[in-house]
Amino acid sequence: MFKDISSVTLAFVYVNILGYVFHSVVSRSLGPVGYGEFMVLYSFMLTVGNITGLLGTVSIKTIIENFNKKYEFLRSLRFLSLIAGLFFAVCAFALSHYLKNFLHVTQNYYFFIIAFAWLGMFMLAVERSFLQSTGKFPLFAFSFALELTLRFIVALVALYAGLKIGGVLSASAIGIFIVLFLLLLINGELLGKTAKLSIKKIFKITLYVSPSGFFIYADVFFIRRIFDEYLAGLLASVSIVGKVLVWFTITILGVYFPKFVETKNSSALRRFIFQMFGIVILSEIFAQIVFFIAGKPIFLMLFGRKFEPALLYLPSYFLAILPLLLSIVFISIATATEKGIYLIYLHLIFYYTGFFCISFNSIYEYFKYIFLLNLFFFVVYTLFLKIKNYLA
Repeated sequence: MFKDISSVTLAFVYVNILGYVFHSVVSRSLGPVGYGEFMVLYSFMLTVGNITGLLGTVSIKTIIENFNKKYEFLRSLRFLSLIAGLFFAVCAFALSHYLKNFLHVTQNYYFFIIAFAWLGMFMLAVERSFLQSTGKFPLFAFSFALELTLRFIVALVALYAGLKIGGVLSASAIGIFIVLFLLLLINGELLGKTAKLSIKKIFKITLYVSPSGFFIYADVFFIRRIFDEYLAGLLASVSIVGKVLVWFTITILGVYFPKFVETKNSSALRRFIFQMFGIVILSEIFAQIVFFIAGKPIFLMLFGRKFEPALLYLPSYFLAILPLLLSIVFISIATATEKGIYLIYLHLIFYYTGFFCISFNSIYEYFKYIFLLNLFFFVVYTLFLKIKNYLA
């Protein structure tokens, strides 16, 4: 476990440093208004693209539970990823005009780029999940580092060429497809027998995992509808920095989720649950300390003086998303044990209803809503785990 956690943590540090440099360059090049629009599109791409995580989860559970036939199931999962990716890509093409108006962005063709990225994300999810299922976490971690490196390089070229938002979005798609090609070569076994997948089980796991992306990006997804363009740009920069905690939690869950699956019927599961909750709380404390010591110079180095007013909101944002981080851990546990699905969807429905129905007068009110709603449901999740004797 230590070696696996170390490898993904090192990759996480590298990816996030490079990611912040990426957003620093993009925000400075586009300015607050352009960056706010880019973040709406980028968040939309990752929100729906995060559904690919459900295919990754399906792949991990399927391969671990059928390890003797792992390559036959891998081939079947590859075909499934191609079909799912094409479906979402076609939807993005067909609904591009409606999405442009709904999200208040300026160009239809942005969604064509997003469609292409979604296709690659679905296929890449299966290849990475195979690495997780077979314990190849160093290679798994390296694939993320390579993807983000390629994204950064292509984005620099695009911005230099004056391609602006469309060029930066294209950089993500290009990085995804290059890494996909490499992992297909590494994992191999492209031809051979396939195994029959249980559609019922896939559908059930899909229902568990689907809400995750919608939880993660909800706070950014609606900012152009709730706040003016300037505040939306500031909040986008806060979210990018604050979500380091979200991505760290998800990164470490990449190591713990296979353990949740393996130990779901044993008392060892309790130990892994407490370890994961402990990691989340420690990461929150660490983030607040780092911000107190060096937050301002780091933030200004990344985004520049134009975004300095956003600094006031960052500590509050770190705290606001803590209950959400703990809830994400519960979703992972629920998926592994296949219990508690109704709680996840009840949480999601209430969460999004608030964004539509509540009139927020300030960013602090926005954060307060995020904190209190997710805290309430985390308490509910904890009680559920105790009732099921996972925390007894």
